[in-house]
Amino acid sequence: MDGISGKWDDFYEAFIAGKQPGFSKEGEWYPDHILSWYPYRYDDNVLFVTYEDIKQNTSTELKQICDFLGVKRSDEEISSIIKNTSFDHMKNAEYGTQTMFYRKGEIGDWKNHFTVAQSELMDEKIRNKLSHTDIKFVFEN
Repeated sequence: MDGISGKWDDFYEAFIAGKQPGFSKEGEWYPDHILSWYPYRYDDNVLFVTYEDIKQNTSTELKQICDFLGVKRSDEEISSIIKNTSFDHMKNAEYGTQTMFYRKGEIGDWKNHFTVAQSELMDEKIRNKLSHTDIKFVFEN
């Protein structure tokens, strides 16, 4: 991320301005990515899943993903997948020489980083982008 120091405020400003890696165009940001898929949300080959839904209802969401993929898993396999993909397990796993970055894996941790002004601006920008959709974000547990 050119020009981003690793400090929260710098990342936030880059994110709001659409200057973060992983997006195809300058100025495009996360809600634009969501909106690019929104017209296809009912297609048979598209599944909208959120981290918050998985975090709150892990087993149910995992079974939905398996059904979507046409993969059958036993209850024991589902339990194993849940254990091995848990935040704590993945945070402590070895990934060779690759350095992985994990925060807390908690819904609502944004409150420990955003200022009131940052939160209000983010809410306004997301509301402006997504108000014509039924997309809802879970901000707190």
